[in-house]
Amino acid sequence: MSTDSESLETKLQSVQKQYRRQHLADELDELAETMEETLLQRELASAFFDERVEIDTSARQSVDEVIDLLERGEYETIEGRLPSLESEVESAETTVQNRIQELRLKHNSTVTAMQRLNDRVERVDELRLRALGGLLDDWRWKEHVYSEEDVKFEELAQNAREYGQEMREAFDELQETLFGHYPPDIRSLIERMIDDGRLSYADLKPEQRTLLAESDIGEYIELTLS
Repeated sequence: MSTDSESLETKLQSVQKQYRRQHLADELDELAETMEETLLQRELASAFFDERVEIDTSARQSVDEVIDLLERGEYETIEGRLPSLESEVESAETTVQNRIQELRLKHNSTVTAMQRLNDRVERVDELRLRALGGLLDDWRWKEHVYSEEDVKFEELAQNAREYGQEMREAFDELQETLFGHYPPDIRSLIERMIDDGRLSYADLKPEQRTLLAESDIGEYIELTLS
């Protein structure tokens, strides 16, 4: 009987150990995935928006260290480190996502103005504008970065940088093609007009009024007396 009891207790301990390990492994997998996606978005944003979002990248090293602890079966140590690790990863994720959201809104305003202008002058490929606006609207970046062949982080990071650079080049090229067509004296005025739909007559110099009237969007200009 004693042997049977010990055998049952041993089995229970083994099951509990396996459950504990699996539970910690699942939590660490989720943290590792979040950290990876945060770093990849950071690479994409750096290339696309030309801005490096500053975060504490030591969180990635901390995740790797805790995964090593899991392999060694040091569960109590892991459980003690998890709260601070979760906080590190969440802080990095929030910092990157918040800044990207700000940059997306800023650039999306410009792309919207570009789309409105192109609806009138039909100067650039509408599909390219849609693709650019779609990324800024939905931020569906994963499908352009992850692939079955790329398994290493550095390969994924390179994908993120390349896609970000591709979108940056499209943004600059389309903007220049649309607004660079106009004389410098009225370029910013056209951007304002397309963005909010109105200009104040009092803000315009005589030569600007002439240039606007003679441009290919002259018929769309709506002036209000101040």
